[in-house]
Amino acid sequence: MIVAQYQRLAPLEDLGEACDEHTDAMVYEGDELAKPLSPGRGQGLGDVPTLKLIGDVDPADITQGSVGDCWLLSGIASLAEYDGAIARLFRKTLDLAAMPKDIPNQYTVTLYNLQTWAEVDVVIDERLACKPDGTGLLGCEISRDGELWACYLEKAVAVHCGGWDKIDGGQCTHAWALLLGCKELYTISRKYGPKSKFCCYGLLNPNTGKRERLRNSPHDGFQSQWPVAWPEVGGGGAMGKEQSEDELFAKMCAWDDSNYLMAAGTRAGSDQNSTHGVVDGHAYSILECVNDAAGTPIDLVQVRNPWGSGEIADGIWGDGGVGWKEYPQIAELLKPEAKEDGIFWLSKEEFFTYFATIYLSACNMAEFR
Repeated sequence: MIVAQYQRLAPLEDLGEACDEHTDAMVYEGDELAKPLSPGRGQGLGDVPTLKLIGDVDPADITQGSVGDCWLLSGIASLAEYDGAIARLFRKTLDLAAMPKDIPNQYTVTLYNLQTWAEVDVVIDERLACKPDGTGLLGCEISRDGELWACYLEKAVAVHCGGWDKIDGGQCTHAWALLLGCKELYTISRKYGPKSKFCCYGLLNPNTGKRERLRNSPHDGFQSQWPVAWPEVGGGGAMGKEQSEDELFAKMCAWDDSNYLMAAGTRAGSDQNSTHGVVDGHAYSILECVNDAAGTPIDLVQVRNPWGSGEIADGIWGDGGVGWKEYPQIAELLKPEAKEDGIFWLSKEEFFTYFATIYLSACNMAEFR
């Protein structure tokens, strides 16, 4: 057997002044983490010739690790549809296009302090946290083409929120608040149960007319939701107005057309369980909504699992599903790729069977394309 090895960067014994104050003190679930690793320095992590901070940004760059932060990574994956939004988060990193370098690397990630809604710069070093038993990275993986941005963005958010435990569990709307400073955040869910219509919820307290206060970690600050009016884009609707699946899907298409960010949550449960391949208690990015696809009466939603794998089993529009053969004009339009990347299509009916909650950031992302 021939093994090819490639060391992208010079080895380093000491990061010197580039060493941050966070990495050595990191713990997760009460356990001290193993010695962190620097990508590309011959330590068995990222030793590839294509190693880079940011390349061709894509949702597929994200693969969730051992931390229960699907809410964050799904939110980031939705953001990754807009290359400029990711570059903006790293805009204060010096010589961004040339990173990483042989010298000790530092990364500046600009996030929002949710107590003040002011921007704050989080400075981290190049080391990535490893599992307590030393068997690999604790957080998300380096992308298949050697991009590091998702790893460092996740690390910066963990630091900003107070540690890895502070980002274990949350909602996608919270991720968009941290990353974008967007206040127009909505959670849409069924009002009474599995077959009932949907209502819209948010942070605006109808009794005071003010938004509830958040903290950086989703575990802190206000923990509930108020009924709120529907966003004007998509037709609006008064507080408490209920929407059917068809009505909500029409709104989702309008939100997609307006470059809003969306994600979806599956029914409650353990992410160790799944229903036909769709993971319970899990957040997926919504990448695209298509109504009357290719002139047919078929409505479709494309979603992505932040694990970077794991797709619907035997779905009509899953990889190799019968829908693509029955409607070749839709296949010609959408050009589905049959590969294990966590991205798959669902009919509108399938989508509302598996997903109980829709998350929305009503901020137009067009400037970041």
